[in-house]
Amino acid sequence: MSSRLSVEERRAHLIEAAIGLAEKKGVAGVTTRDVAQAAGVSLGVVHYCFENKDALMTELVKALSIELRDSVDAEESVWADTGTGKEALQKLVRDTLELMWRNIEATPERQLLTYETTTYALREGEATPAKIAIAREQYGFNDSTVADVLDHCRDTTQTTWTTPVTDLSRFALSVIDGIVLRWLVDDDSESVQTQLDLLAAMITSHAA
Repeated sequence: MSSRLSVEERRAHLIEAAIGLAEKKGVAGVTTRDVAQAAGVSLGVVHYCFENKDALMTELVKALSIELRDSVDAEESVWADTGTGKEALQKLVRDTLELMWRNIEATPERQLLTYETTTYALREGEATPAKIAIAREQYGFNDSTVADVLDHCRDTTQTTWTTPVTDLSRFALSVIDGIVLRWLVDDDSESVQTQLDLLAAMITSHAA
C-alpha cells in the first residue's frame, strides 16, 4: 500500500481487509496480523491506525452501518416529489426500507458478519467487559442512522412523530434485525416484502 495514503485512507483500507477476512473466517478468527497481511502492510501500520483488535472491530461495524445509510442517501430520486402527509410518509418510509433491503440482499455475507460481531462482543465480554462496547457501539450507531432516516422522511413529508424518534428507531432496527436473520435462514425474499410493508405501516402509525 502506498506510503502516500493519509491515515484515514489507511484505516479505510485496513477495515475493508478486516471485513473480507471476517466474512471468510468469522470475527473471532481474525487477528491484527492477518489484517496486516491481507492489506499488504506491516503489523506496525495496523497498530498505528488502531490501538488493538477491538478498536478495529468497532470501526468495522460502523463501516457496515454506513454502507446501509449510504444506500439510502445516494438514491436522491426517492426524496424528490414525495408529497406531504401521512400517506406520503408511509410511502417514503417504505421506499427507504426497500433501498436498505436491496443492499442487504446483495450482501448476505456482510449481514451475517453483523450478527457475528454482536455475538463475538457478547461472548468475549464475559471475560473482557470492554468488548461489550463493540456491540453497544454497533447498536448505538445503527439507532442513530435509522433515526436520521426517519427524521428525513418526516421533514420531507411535513409530518411529525407522535412517538420519540429514538424509540421508533430502536423498534425499527429490532424488527429489521429479525427480518434479516430469518431471511438468512430461509432465503424467502418474497416474504420480506410483506414484512417491510407491515413495518412501514407500523412506523407511520406513530405520525401525525
